[in-house]
Amino acid sequence: MSPNVLERFSLANKTVALTGATGGIGREMAIALAEAGADIVSFELPNDPLAKELHTLVTEMGRRLSTFECNVREPASIEAAFSALWKSDVIPDVLINVAGITCQKSIEDTTAGDIDAVSSIPSFVMGINFRGTFLMSQMFGRKIIELGRKGKIINFGSMAAQLVQTDIAVYASSKAAIHALTRAFSNEWAGKGVTCNAISPGFVHAGMCTSLFNDREFERKIEERTSLGRWEYPDDLKGLLIYLASSASDFMTGESVIIDGGVIGR
Repeated sequence: MSPNVLERFSLANKTVALTGATGGIGREMAIALAEAGADIVSFELPNDPLAKELHTLVTEMGRRLSTFECNVREPASIEAAFSALWKSDVIPDVLINVAGITCQKSIEDTTAGDIDAVSSIPSFVMGINFRGTFLMSQMFGRKIIELGRKGKIINFGSMAAQLVQTDIAVYASSKAAIHALTRAFSNEWAGKGVTCNAISPGFVHAGMCTSLFNDREFERKIEERTSLGRWEYPDDLKGLLIYLASSASDFMTGESVIIDGGVIGR
């Protein structure tokens, strides 16, 4: 007999690992996952000033929070973080790649350092958004397959991969690459028990867009551009996230779901 449909959305007895869990969007995603019953693994930068708050919020809900230092722009750091994770008693069921940065430059002003996946410049985009996501997913999936378990990978893409505006050529390209790797991981690993999907937000009133909140003219343009007439908020992503992380989505893989309030539809 099939379980009650609501039970399929429960994350009780599940462990979910995230990058970027202390950021504007990531923090709200971690809270939603804990509310749904999951224990949390947070891959975070050393001495992250926001880590303590996240720990308090998650543990107050009766959930377990494990933290592992990880800089997703550095392959050695990713490898060390997973090495420490596998030595612990924690095996995540789900990996969510939230961490990312933007680059708002015209094509003329974009430098090789903004693009190059092996750049030493700390703000470069492809090395964090694409390579970091690839390597995190690779390390997670390898272990899950080795153990003969089922796993889920959820990447954060962007509406920008389909609706490319001015001054975001590198950022949009990095997110388009994430959509491609989502399909690639799905093609190779779905038959081995690891699904891979992506969430593609629109104009989210958090994180990367924070610097724009005081520009009322820009805010008005976003509201006019969005079919639902308002900005997107992290809360708008939570339902889709829980669906993708739970057994309710067991037959879904290789998809990049746009949730933008109807921006692309206009």
